[in-house]
Amino acid sequence: MLAHKSIPNTRLISGISLLIIAAIIGYYIYLLHTGEAQKLLKSIQNLGFIGILIGVIVQSAANILPVPGEFISIILMEIYGPIWGGIFSWIGGLAGAVGALYLTKWVAKPIFGKMAQPFIKKVEEFINKYEIFGLLLIRFVPLVPYHFVNYAAGFLNVKLWNFIWTTGLGILPYTLAMSGIYAGVRRGSLMWGAIGLVVFILLFGISWMIQRKIGNKSKI
Repeated sequence: MLAHKSIPNTRLISGISLLIIAAIIGYYIYLLHTGEAQKLLKSIQNLGFIGILIGVIVQSAANILPVPGEFISIILMEIYGPIWGGIFSWIGGLAGAVGALYLTKWVAKPIFGKMAQPFIKKVEEFINKYEIFGLLLIRFVPLVPYHFVNYAAGFLNVKLWNFIWTTGLGILPYTLAMSGIYAGVRRGSLMWGAIGLVVFILLFGISWMIQRKIGNKSKI
């Protein structure tokens, strides 16, 4: 009897959590629209280490929710510069990915587990075929949405350590590219801007080749 009662309770908690998440997303979009998000982040610059911690937490929260995190990354670079801002953005991205994985396991999986099965199965087959290298490839390819990989891993039985190191390594080139382009546009550094642009082009080139290779194999 207890086992049967726990299922509705779990779904109720998951449903309430999803509503709360939707409200947070709405408020985040509102802050972006009014410009208050930028003012809020800039006001934490004088808080020292606590300000850095708050910035990383905000970046993590943006990466947990299905909203673009690039805006927060740019603001962090605006506050702390392209190098330290990029490092804090990378830390927030990694922490947010882990948070999204557990959020999916605890909140979304009890409700949408069966519905997501057809989509998740393709990811699972790819990861099983290429093992850990497959998990790294998916993260490394910029054309595969960042949040999708986090949520998909939450539905699957991916080992936490494998997820952490492949995420950290996989998002590093994208972070370097953003920092380089920011340095070029905002700081007038032609060299770093060119490096960032080249990294972006290489990432998309690699993405195209990997997707073409996978597509050719699937036709065989």
